[in-house]
Amino acid sequence: MNFEKTYIKEYNSLRANYTRIEELLKKGFGPDSYPDIYSMLFSEGEKLAYLNIVVPILMSLYHKRLKKKLAKANLDYDKLDFQQDFPQLISYNPLPFIQKIKQKYDGLPENIREQSTSLSKLRSIKEAESIVTDIDNFLKDFGHLSESGNDLSFPKWEENPEQVYRMIITSSPVGTRSGSYTLNDIRQNGQRISPSLLKTYRKAGRFMLYREQISSFYIYGYGLFRKLFINLGKELAVKGLIESEDDIFYLRKEEIDTILNDFDPSHEITLKALIQTRKSEMEETKDILLPQAIYGEEAPILERGEVKNHYGTGTSSGSYSGKTRVVQRRDDFDSVRKGDVLLIPFSDVSWTPILAKAGAIVSETGGMLSHCSIIAREMGIPALVSVENACSIGNGLNVTADGSNGILTIHDHE
Repeated sequence: MNFEKTYIKEYNSLRANYTRIEELLKKGFGPDSYPDIYSMLFSEGEKLAYLNIVVPILMSLYHKRLKKKLAKANLDYDKLDFQQDFPQLISYNPLPFIQKIKQKYDGLPENIREQSTSLSKLRSIKEAESIVTDIDNFLKDFGHLSESGNDLSFPKWEENPEQVYRMIITSSPVGTRSGSYTLNDIRQNGQRISPSLLKTYRKAGRFMLYREQISSFYIYGYGLFRKLFINLGKELAVKGLIESEDDIFYLRKEEIDTILNDFDPSHEITLKALIQTRKSEMEETKDILLPQAIYGEEAPILERGEVKNHYGTGTSSGSYSGKTRVVQRRDDFDSVRKGDVLLIPFSDVSWTPILAKAGAIVSETGGMLSHCSIIAREMGIPALVSVENACSIGNGLNVTADGSNGILTIHDHE
């Protein structure tokens, strides 16, 4: 069967099943129903994870094929604007919606903006009713996002509307790249586009849409595990077994099962001590740098040192000089200033508002079609990915990011 037909069928089936699961979570549940809901999420999650792996791989293949065909026609792949021909792509990108809300907010009288120091205060202002409605709709559409879609311990946007509000009102206008085009533009200028190139372009565009669609849905579906464990954590906190609902994220799955099925109340103190130990270990080791590969059973010697040039893969061309800003978690977002050279460990769609402020992007992970690379090309700014330990470089250093050659030069070390 054609994979696209299979994908659409599976995607629609997953949406229906996850809707039913979310309804169960909204109704509330006790520890007795936890195993059944977990099993349902795990079963659907396997199908969702499969699609979230296969679709990006296929998208990458089709885009590599498209890039080669465009090169033969003397056309630049990096300047191709897919959103014009595939407008649904915009619905999976929070940035345009943030920009529209910010424009409306900036249009409020200055005295009202001065009163609107929080979302709760904005809600009490009649002149801001439409903006509040837009923010609420934004949270419905993008509230499932978080700073890490693969880590249950990170809160979702919908859990902290005030933080989202601050993100919106402090957002910066997004630059657009010059010279972008669509294949329709080329044809209108009289250049012939072969049927083979047009077919490849359409398929590459569809799979770009599928990738954004399944990526967003994967974050949503995986996020339901968080809702499950948060609800369970509340139950355990009420019983005094853990200090707070978030403490459940410091326990392993088998430990949670033991607590629910065969827990000895006399072990309560030991359980809380275990959680505290793990919290301390994570705090103490959060900044440790590890090599890409560890051989043998001996722990590696962790080295630090100043390096002038860091090498990666350039995924958006151009050169930019500025100061570094390390962004590893949500707590770092507010420190980003327009024009910073962002040093990040990874990114997904929830990082888009922060990436939009960058003068250049340097990521420890990723490839040509990773999220930060696509965003950088859309904005016309340099990007480097697969730069080992980029976040260890530090803040406030004068650097030049060369997205054409994949080199980050630190001038302070010269």
